[in-house]
Amino acid sequence: SFQHLQKTLGRKSYLRTFAATLLLATGGFMLMPFGSAFTVHNLGISLEQLPLVYMVTGVTTFFAEPMIGRFSDRIGKYRTFCVGTGLACVVVPIYCSLGTTGLSLVILLNMLLFIAITARIIAASALISAVPEAADRGAFMAVNSSLQQLSGGVASGSAGLIVSQTADGRLLHYETLGYVVVVAMLIVLALMYPIHRAVGERLAQVARAPQGAAS
Repeated sequence: SFQHLQKTLGRKSYLRTFAATLLLATGGFMLMPFGSAFTVHNLGISLEQLPLVYMVTGVTTFFAEPMIGRFSDRIGKYRTFCVGTGLACVVVPIYCSLGTTGLSLVILLNMLLFIAITARIIAASALISAVPEAADRGAFMAVNSSLQQLSGGVASGSAGLIVSQTADGRLLHYETLGYVVVVAMLIVLALMYPIHRAVGERLAQVARAPQGAAS
């Protein structure tokens, strides 16, 4: 089992995917630990209104997920990932730079942000799950899952080095954190493209295989 794990970690095509996984969770894990504090102390949303923000956002995401899945099947996983990344790259800097803001706008931006993040995760998961060969799937997914957890810890710790809090609870440098997240998303976008190409070529070969065998 250890030899199989070592072989999985040593394949160049898998390493590229693992690198994308390390950065994929950066956006959520960098922003979310400070989400409640930022919403209350920077955006001026009261603690009584905070559950409403998350409830509406959660319900929106719940209904958006199956639609995003169908959208991904229709136009392609990588294109869906590009759409989600583009939306996130627009919303994140705006959201992270806000001051006191009305409740309706805060809810709207949260909805858009979570839809964008969900689109990225759904599309990336579909692409990444198609990367390993059947014999390596278990080891590959185990390593990939571990890297996601590691990425979350590193991202949260790194975000804590950027953001600071004043005596009245306001967060400082949150807009800087937003730009860092945008850069990470763009890097992942570039890393996902060769994965998309490799998966497409592999699926094309599988589709041609029966024709070749029949001839």
